[in-house]
Amino acid sequence: MKKNSNKAMAGKLINLRFVVWQFVRIMVQLENSSRARGQKNASTLYSYWRPAWQEIDNRLTETGKSDANAFSDLMMEQEVVLDCRNKTDLNELFRTLENVINQLKAEIKAASGNARVITDLKFERTELETLLRRLRKIGKSENKNTKKI
Repeated sequence: MKKNSNKAMAGKLINLRFVVWQFVRIMVQLENSSRARGQKNASTLYSYWRPAWQEIDNRLTETGKSDANAFSDLMMEQEVVLDCRNKTDLNELFRTLENVINQLKAEIKAASGNARVITDLKFERTELETLLRRLRKIGKSENKNTKKI
């Protein structure tokens, strides 16, 4: 069955659009899980998106050293557009977002008493939950035209 769901998307890429901070959260999670699995079993989605990740990470690092306003703009206002090749990649993205959301929930509990941190973490959690719902809708309608989020 897995093979059939990938065939349904064969030759058809799904265009995904993320705010940079969302992409950072996703890639850090994918990077951590790839390291834990080892190079041989590294995530295929991580490998596929790694060049874009390295470019964004380098830009963030350089911008963060010299211009806090530009760094903030890059993180919160700019977008990354990436392709998703198949249902397997989409499912890996779903699981990754679920893991990040669960980590944020745990961080919120651990941050009791620090209102600013809790507010920031809740913002991220809510935005990633919304992103996950939108991605799942795209996953269900992937047999139609290419979708953008």
